[in-house]
Amino acid sequence: MTTPVFSGKLDALPATLELFRVYDAGPLAVALSAGTRRHALAIGSGGSAIAAEYLARCRDTLGLGPTTVQTPMQAVLDQHDLTESEVWLFSAGGDNPDAVAAARAAIDRRALSVHLVTRNPGGIATGIVEKGGGRVHIVPVASAKDGYLATHSLLSFVVSFLLACDGASRDPRGTEYLLDALASRLTAMRDPATRTSRATAISHLRRTDTVVVAGDPLLRPTMVLFDTSIWESSLCHVQTADFRNLAHGRHAWLHHRMDETLIVALTGIDSRTTWTSMETLLPTSLHRLTLDFGSCGRLDNVLSLVDGLGLIEALGVVLGIDPGKPGIGDFGRSVYEDRSLADLANAMPGNVRHKRAAIARSDAHNPADDPLDMIGRNRVEALAQAEIGGAVFDYDGTIVTTAGRWSVPDQAIVDELVRLHRAGLAIGFATGRGGSAGEDLRKVLPDEMLPSILIGYYNGGYLRTAEVDIDHDQPPADPAITETADWLRQREELFVRHEFKHRAVQITVDMDRLCHPYRFPVDMESCPPFVAGRVRVSGSGHSYDIIPTTSSKLVVVEALRSQLPAWAEVLCFGDSGSRPGNDYALLSHRFGISVGDVCGAANGCWSLFGAGPVGPDALLKILRALIPSENGRIRFDVASLGLDRR
Repeated sequence: MTTPVFSGKLDALPATLELFRVYDAGPLAVALSAGTRRHALAIGSGGSAIAAEYLARCRDTLGLGPTTVQTPMQAVLDQHDLTESEVWLFSAGGDNPDAVAAARAAIDRRALSVHLVTRNPGGIATGIVEKGGGRVHIVPVASAKDGYLATHSLLSFVVSFLLACDGASRDPRGTEYLLDALASRLTAMRDPATRTSRATAISHLRRTDTVVVAGDPLLRPTMVLFDTSIWESSLCHVQTADFRNLAHGRHAWLHHRMDETLIVALTGIDSRTTWTSMETLLPTSLHRLTLDFGSCGRLDNVLSLVDGLGLIEALGVVLGIDPGKPGIGDFGRSVYEDRSLADLANAMPGNVRHKRAAIARSDAHNPADDPLDMIGRNRVEALAQAEIGGAVFDYDGTIVTTAGRWSVPDQAIVDELVRLHRAGLAIGFATGRGGSAGEDLRKVLPDEMLPSILIGYYNGGYLRTAEVDIDHDQPPADPAITETADWLRQREELFVRHEFKHRAVQITVDMDRLCHPYRFPVDMESCPPFVAGRVRVSGSGHSYDIIPTTSSKLVVVEALRSQLPAWAEVLCFGDSGSRPGNDYALLSHRFGISVGDVCGAANGCWSLFGAGPVGPDALLKILRALIPSENGRIRFDVASLGLDRR
């Protein structure tokens, strides 16, 4: 009688286990320990999803922090911030398109650290992770060609983490002890008498029946093993739930399909009483199989996976299907190798993800818009082809950081501005500030530059050249601003600390002075000048500006453009590009570049780098890419920024 492929794979597992007698788990232990008090994202599909669940359990036992388990598709499509999260990606070969997509997404989402666990040092995902500054952890397998329903790679994944966690723990049990315990379990699992008794225990099962895996949540790796293996092998129907989730309505399945159901109960020390209590209430005719795994710790979870593989084998024997070679249909390989997710991940570089997140926040997707990757690519190409004659800069958050706004600009920024001015670039600033912006610029820019530099103070409400000190040359008071200031003085309930800056053409309200800072634009809707359309509210990272509706940072752009020849384009830079931001109008065109927030309109404000770098760091990269061309004009060397991944 021919031995089933799956049984042969199980018989060969000790060979992979023996490789760990000489495996150095130290680097993996160090990498795990580095994730203390951090969130981690564990990514895997198929058998790798089991390994991802095991990592979550391992991190939980070590108290490292919460772990989210996702499939590659979830990792590609999600958009929450990963800059403070670790990413652990599991892929045996590291070559399948979904693993490649997940690796690309992890890098593009700027995860704090990216780790790939694989048996293949030459996989495509390996190259992506290493190029992106991540770590690749190679684990040993006795059989690189693991075939369908991977077993060697699964064992290798979980044993490597079992040993690494033991090394990272304060009370290690020792490599030899752990490997001997696993070797013993593998021997018992493959014992002919044990194989026969497992099959006998479920001999009533039919392919039309359903296996309900009800388990202790701390044994989730094995629950996923059953779900994945039974489904992928097309053995029978399968459902999974923890014990109490089963009790919330899912028990109706048991009532209606009593004779067609087998419950496999996975219990541990803490969940035994829950299952025992439930089991006594179930009809005695309902088939059930209880497997107990003690503490549900790291070793017990690996032992449960070994036993789970043995039960999968028994299911195959009873149902007449080889789990290692069930037949996948003519379309199976093509479906597996489909590159649509990898193509999607490649179409979502940092700036596209940044824009996509802004659209999601505003919930304002317009189905008539072109695809975001096309819009983003077209904007970059337009910048690369532009002949640039001028540039207008927001100040706080752009020239200086928001936190460092009371300091003068860094010398590197100043040096680039001077270089570009001498190369013929017309320069202007559009700021929500008053005279302090000009004062700081006069401290760092050469005197000969100042008369040619335009500054639009108070969000463009007052235009002067940089050598003018507006403390001695102030604008006339705007009546609508005066009326609004009077109204605010009577609205003490809006403030934690009732104070604001009232200037002739602008009122500035620091957010930390307000009771409800993010509701302030709504509170202003009862202000008479606002209702009459005479003033509007714009925001920055730290304050709100109330300005006349006639004020606009675009005043600086138009003034600069009037001095330039017709061919010259004007670049605009700012950090508050969201719809309520004070740079929204300044940046919402194809030559506007945000170094911070972007708006929720697909054709509105964009960044070049996505979520980072931001502020002066991003601006400095861009300024250094602006170079004089042979015809004396300025061009944008976009290629030097490394944005094109093709």
